[in-house]
Amino acid sequence: MRNLRFGPNVTVFLLFFGISLLDAFRSQDWLRAALWLAVGLVFLRADALKPKQ
Repeated sequence: MRNLRFGPNVTVFLLFFGISLLDAFRSQDWLRAALWLAVGLVFLRADALKPKQ
């Protein structure tokens, strides 16, 4: 299994997706929380897959 390498885009994930996820949990909107969690995981995976220079 390959190691995930996180680039500088992790900051974008933590700020935008993390805050949105926390807001969804706070308002107890579980569908929106699941959506943000899925979008965040796809974003992190895509960031780890792109070739590093």
